[in-house]
Amino acid sequence: MFLGDEKDWCDISLPKYREAIIEMATDTQKRQRILRKIYQIHSDKLNEIEEFLSHIDKRPHKKSQNLSYAGAWKNIDDTVLKDLTENLIPNRQRNRRRFDG
Repeated sequence: MFLGDEKDWCDISLPKYREAIIEMATDTQKRQRILRKIYQIHSDKLNEIEEFLSHIDKRPHKKSQNLSYAGAWKNIDDTVLKDLTENLIPNRQRNRRRFDG
């Protein structure tokens, strides 16, 4: 059951989805612009475009690039890990004193 009048409901819901809707419209517009350009390109360049698209499609996305670091520190020595975590602040202060004076 809906509580409140329709205007209140619209005012609350639209900002929540507005950004996603704008982003989708922008992506659609970009794709249409790109397709128009492709249709205008001479046919002898189509193989080059296809190769380029295949190349950029093979690159890992940002999320998979970040995930590629997962487990990178699993074999790190305990003393090194302690220096990088628990002893971080004292190490930085010691280095700052060395550079400051």
